[in-house]
Amino acid sequence: MIRLGRLRARLTQALDFEFRPDFRFIGSALQRALQDRLAGEDSDSRKAIAVGDSLWLARTLGLKKARILHLPYPDFTIENLALLSNEYDFVIADRVLHRCQSAEDAARETMRVLRPGGWFVHTASILDVAFLSPINRRMLGPCGLRALFPYTTKTSAAGWRGPSASKSLRPADSPADWAAVSWIVGQKSESAPDITPSVATRVVRRPVYRYRPQPAKFGVMAMVRNEAPYLLEWIAHYRVLGFQQITIYDNQSNDASAGILGPLARAGIVNAMFWSDREHKQRRAYTNAARKLRSFVQWCLFVDLDEYLVLEPGTTLNDLLPADQDVVGVGIPWRRYGSAGLRNRATELTIERFTGTTPTNDRHVKSLVRLRDVDIVDIHIPKLFRGRLIDLGGAGIDIHCNGLLRQPASGPARINHYFNRSWEEFECKRARGRGAVPGQFHSVRGFDRYGPGEVELLDTLRYAPAVKAEVARLRRIVDGG
Repeated sequence: MIRLGRLRARLTQALDFEFRPDFRFIGSALQRALQDRLAGEDSDSRKAIAVGDSLWLARTLGLKKARILHLPYPDFTIENLALLSNEYDFVIADRVLHRCQSAEDAARETMRVLRPGGWFVHTASILDVAFLSPINRRMLGPCGLRALFPYTTKTSAAGWRGPSASKSLRPADSPADWAAVSWIVGQKSESAPDITPSVATRVVRRPVYRYRPQPAKFGVMAMVRNEAPYLLEWIAHYRVLGFQQITIYDNQSNDASAGILGPLARAGIVNAMFWSDREHKQRRAYTNAARKLRSFVQWCLFVDLDEYLVLEPGTTLNDLLPADQDVVGVGIPWRRYGSAGLRNRATELTIERFTGTTPTNDRHVKSLVRLRDVDIVDIHIPKLFRGRLIDLGGAGIDIHCNGLLRQPASGPARINHYFNRSWEEFECKRARGRGAVPGQFHSVRGFDRYGPGEVELLDTLRYAPAVKAEVARLRRIVDGG
């Protein structure tokens, strides 16, 4: 018998799809209305954000010189932009509001990241439907768009009813506020108040995930919170390395994570679980996963989304396994990577953007453990197990060391730890809080503690072509292709 909750979950999954028609007349109407609207504001010293499939609209608006940061869908949601406040000159979003759970959150985030005097453009179509979105359809018309954006100047909103309408262009105050396509162009007021990032305020519907482990020799597990921009790369990286089971616990994310993990879990690419445990939640998530997976996965690596395993050329995962059956865990050392002196985020691969690192490995390790012998898994090493724990050189690791060795270890593998990334990404990391300790936040003094990277290490770049190909494949699954 199928439980009512499970039936409801399956029904929810079946309805989780979008209708966004690519009719030529919609693009033509927007081109006629918005052609070169922002050309007079364009400059090579200015920065723009193009959300989703909006690059063409940015060009149509006349942004030829401004540096454009493309935030692809579904890696980013406009309801929780992982960007600095008061930082950007333009925000361009073409037909993304219908996907939102809260149009108000989308509007606030748009205004938050704009500097005073910056410009925003949103478009919407009454034909766009995301079946699980609660958006009021009237918000997608000119009057609805105007109401979403207070503290603006030089704002204009209008719509186009379609080729069969007698008066196609609708003014902003039309009582019959519907249109085949609508748009709003506005400028953030110099006196606009500061806005709290929605990472601290946004409440999302609890996602429904699929969790069905399959037999595998190697698995990797992570707990994540608001890591949507990195999920596809991270998953692709570990699949390229040969991990057959990838398990992700979603620690109450309020970004786009559910939109990525849900489709991948249904496709059997990952196991995903919503994790709302609050006390010692990372350690308890690791332990919970170890117990659920031990009947399926032989060896499992426990890492975070800013940690990437790197193998020496010619080395495979099998080469990391100990010959001694009494050894039930192998500690793999960190290598800390710096910020490369970058202020703002980019959307290239993490392993491509950051190549500066410390001269040697760190004393900290993360563990590859044999699950049948593990009872409790802590953040760095298992706490209770049968047998011994060693580093890659074969030296024993004291279980009371909390994953911090007396001296750095070396061997055929390491874990690149991209703790910082850019300043913008670090600030967003601070805003979401520490996963291991609820209510605590990383100190700003922790940024680039070891410098932006004293030594350039390029060996990780050899993974880039295969990772990009796998990211493209995963993106097609997420997009329903």
